[in-house]
Amino acid sequence: MYHQTNGSLTTLNMTIIFNKGGKGSVELKELTGSYYANNDFNKIKTELLLETEKLIDLIGEPIYQRAAAHYLSDRYLATADQTPEEKLNDSLVQHIQLPVALMASFKFYQSNLVSHEDGGRKVKIDEANEKMAWEWMLDRDDDAHTRKAFATIDRLIRFLDKTDLPEWKDSEQKLATRQLFINNTEAFNDVYPIDNSPRFFYSSLPFNKEVQRKVILRTLGAEKYAQLLAYFQSPPEQDDEALEKLLALVKTVIPIQVMALAVKRFPVQVLPEGVVQQYKSLSASRHASQAASAEVLKVFTANLERDAAQALDDLKRELKSQYPDAHKYQYLPKNDPCNVYFRT
Repeated sequence: MYHQTNGSLTTLNMTIIFNKGGKGSVELKELTGSYYANNDFNKIKTELLLETEKLIDLIGEPIYQRAAAHYLSDRYLATADQTPEEKLNDSLVQHIQLPVALMASFKFYQSNLVSHEDGGRKVKIDEANEKMAWEWMLDRDDDAHTRKAFATIDRLIRFLDKTDLPEWKDSEQKLATRQLFINNTEAFNDVYPIDNSPRFFYSSLPFNKEVQRKVILRTLGAEKYAQLLAYFQSPPEQDDEALEKLLALVKTVIPIQVMALAVKRFPVQVLPEGVVQQYKSLSASRHASQAASAEVLKVFTANLERDAAQALDDLKRELKSQYPDAHKYQYLPKNDPCNVYFRT
């Protein structure tokens, strides 16, 4: 499906849901509160496109296509005779617009500190009335913009979870959670606080699946893993005490293991605020400087990995106590006197 927008032909899934009627800068001003309405909209268009694609990666293309189609229609914000579905679509568009607008304007501000001219990069200010911000001011401003944008992504996903939209219910993201022991934000947050952030939960889904496949499956064995997953997905009327114990331990292992991976693989800025505060507290307690941040991160990760290893050990002990003959764990290799070779 194609739509004519501003004289150019674009596919629907690449359409940015801004600038209807040529009022893109006004929309951005209303959404962000900081973007100047008299700015040239074309200068921020690329940032909007890039942030739109990032959001599509998180929520899925079908739900975005639904919002884009409604935005481009004559029923968006119709003043009369709107159906309940159209009102829902209005809200969907606005929930998607907000994080895209905030992140795009933030990236625009970062890249707009200097002008790019034939003679090189330059700074133009009114020396009598203006001053360049200090580096620490820019850092705080960057952090505030990022956190606000992340909060609006959380708000968007909570909104989607409350709806019955098939584009979200049947999305790859939602379908993937149905095969996971930790299948929602609340279950994750109950074990490891992530500020109840759906954004972080869905962003870390690849780690969640990796831990379940590489750690839980290998620990339980294929047969017990399949039994426990089936029990979790379709609980019987009568609880199985043994499986309930295993399930509780599995649900403890996964979030801690996921966080250990996330801290190593995600930028600090992507982590939930509560986790970042823990990291900052550790940095302050160690009197860490900028150069020492890698060492602090190493210590922080090691603490998580230690907790994850302890949780996994608890699971293995419970499994062995319930099924002593089902898995022959060999914590040390069995020595064979006939084997006179060794490997280093």
